[in-house]
Amino acid sequence: MTFQSRHRRAALALTIAIAGGLAAGCDNSNEFQAPPPPPVVVSQPQQRSVIDYATFTGTTSAADSVDIRAQVGGIIDDVPVDDGAPVEEGDLLFVINAESYTAARDAAQAQLDQAKAKQALADAKAQRIERSAADGAVSQLQAIEARAEAEVANAAVTVAERELAIKQLDLDYATVEAPRKGRIRKAGLGVGDLVAPSGDGGLLGTIFDDSEITVAFTVPDRVYLTAIRRAGGDESRRPPLIELGTEIDDGYPYTGGITYADPIVDEQTGTVRVEATVQNPDRQLVGGLFVRVRMPVETLPSAIVVPQVAIARDQVGPYVLVVGEGNVVERRDVELGGVDGADRVVRSGLSAEDSIVVSGLMRARPGAPVTPIPAESE
Repeated sequence: MTFQSRHRRAALALTIAIAGGLAAGCDNSNEFQAPPPPPVVVSQPQQRSVIDYATFTGTTSAADSVDIRAQVGGIIDDVPVDDGAPVEEGDLLFVINAESYTAARDAAQAQLDQAKAKQALADAKAQRIERSAADGAVSQLQAIEARAEAEVANAAVTVAERELAIKQLDLDYATVEAPRKGRIRKAGLGVGDLVAPSGDGGLLGTIFDDSEITVAFTVPDRVYLTAIRRAGGDESRRPPLIELGTEIDDGYPYTGGITYADPIVDEQTGTVRVEATVQNPDRQLVGGLFVRVRMPVETLPSAIVVPQVAIARDQVGPYVLVVGEGNVVERRDVELGGVDGADRVVRSGLSAEDSIVVSGLMRARPGAPVTPIPAESE
């Protein structure tokens, strides 16, 4: 039988007891009778194996992103993708002044063709003069000059080839393709806008690969040290799993693995920055969210567990009311652990034999007697 079932049955018994007290108070006798101690429902803490979790607030970001920048300048001719649309690697994103760069490439090709023609002519001329020089028809100086002209023509071909490569590269850069899969966020430039290949003026957009989401959060050094100690001091065996939920989720429906932890503790905050990666195949998570993160810290084989309704708080901290000797209420300050469903782990301040008040806390006062009504056992 759960704590909740026992509470409902005990509450019924508590109602009957209160009704009995009121009936007794209606006695017509003139003799004053002190009211009985107020009834409260008590139960003993459970003791069971519990995984102690630590909870944090984290922020999400796409696991990978890349800025798309123009490497040539000019007027944007075409933008075939919508802002925020999914893209595949190789998809055409922008076309920048393609006609002008195509013409420049074609002109460079023509110059190369011309240089090759001059090279062929100069080489043929040099060969003819070299043969004539060998027969003594012309001087050796003329042969050397002809060969030098052929080498100049060869160099001109090399220059033209390099110039063509540059113009072809410009033309390639004029058609901007997606370097990876993801979703694109454009920088606000459209058809007819002028783009410059430098500074922020060259930013065309950013592709976010959100098939995986990175979650960043900070862990108190005590929790971090506990986790490392649980791993036997081996930092490479950090707790591999985390659970994540957004503000509209019940519980923690997403799971991921810790991929990074800062090598030092922040002296200002006493925390360690941790990152985890969560698979996001359905794109339900996006970057920039504040999320709830739950991380297992350690397994407590014999944890003391009490209903959360039994825990009260004031300026001193959390406490539980215990019915002690003579049915007198005692205050017990407690150190709380993690949440386990509707229950809470108590790390210190209680034992499994204590009788704690689980219903009727408003009628119980430390130092005052009560009438304990046990919650039904299983």
